[in-house]
Amino acid sequence: MMVRGPILFFLLLAPTSVASYGPSDVFISFSDNAEEKPGPKEPTDCEKASKDLKNDIVGLEMFLQDKSDHKTFCPYSKWVQPPLKEYKKKPKSYLPKGCKAEKI
Repeated sequence: MMVRGPILFFLLLAPTSVASYGPSDVFISFSDNAEEKPGPKEPTDCEKASKDLKNDIVGLEMFLQDKSDHKTFCPYSKWVQPPLKEYKKKPKSYLPKGCKAEKI
């Protein structure tokens, strides 16, 4: 009968309902507000910054890829790589045509 004492003690400490876990004066209302205003039609500053960041990342990847591909596929051809700023404005490969196809 020694076990009975600690069990009764834990039962006294246990909460009696779920409501006792949080404040009782908080009221949460879930309503369907059908009159929500539509979002802005033009892109916001955050969306523009996100798009600019994506272009910067893709531009940097293309810049580094072109540099590597030129050394690998056509190191003997003379090519001046455009500055990184060009890649960021318009992310695309600026390698001369046929450079990648010249690998032997």
